[in-house]
Amino acid sequence: MRTTGKVAIAAVAVLGIGLAGCGNNSTPEGATSAGASGSATNGAGASAGASGATNGGSTGGSTGGTTGGGQGSAASCLVGTWKADGLTGSLSGPVNGSLSGGGGALLTIDSAGRTQVDFGSMQPVTFTFVVSGNDVKGSFFYGGKVNGAIKTPSAATGTLEPTGSVDFGALTVTVNLTAPAAVTVADKMPIAEFTGSGTADTGGAVDAQPILKKSRYDCSGSTLKLSPPAGGPDTGAWTFKKSS
Repeated sequence: MRTTGKVAIAAVAVLGIGLAGCGNNSTPEGATSAGASGSATNGAGASAGASGATNGGSTGGSTGGTTGGGQGSAASCLVGTWKADGLTGSLSGPVNGSLSGGGGALLTIDSAGRTQVDFGSMQPVTFTFVVSGNDVKGSFFYGGKVNGAIKTPSAATGTLEPTGSVDFGALTVTVNLTAPAAVTVADKMPIAEFTGSGTADTGGAVDAQPILKKSRYDCSGSTLKLSPPAGGPDTGAWTFKKSS
């Protein structure tokens, strides 16, 4: 079973809290191009010839035969494998709320900037927001892997940007609402099928491009923090601990 989303969204709409058209409508589709803004554009013809990073237990962010990405470079403090402590953030705009959770995802970066995000061990992120006087609560988690490449300055803080294509083709999302009704919105649904009305109906809690996008980074010691860039949409901040 992949989704009961249409039934779920219909249930939300009947309760008068449908949010279609209010969220992020970018739709990753396979290997996508990541521009300066970090938003994805359709990239079915984008080259995916560069190798991504693997998490095969080796240290130093060794690379393997994954797709997506391009030539980049990463600050030395970013190189290695990082395990997510979680995501925290606030929802604003058409709704007001918060989200937190999501520990367990693995981020691997090598010195050439080749990057992989493995969501196989990710824990759920819980979210809550209020719209039209109604409480909406639920949780989501991603599955699969995202591959690409990044470029950063050599400093321990700065701006991280994807370079070349970012392959979101294997990324899935599972979303469960607990209020105003207990219902499964998506069950391991490809992210390209969920974005648009799906992200809108979660108040923007589900990011169509998690982690591997333009971000502010701070890799101080054994901790890495990725935050939305100044002036960009607030999709929450990820905190990681060095794994290898």
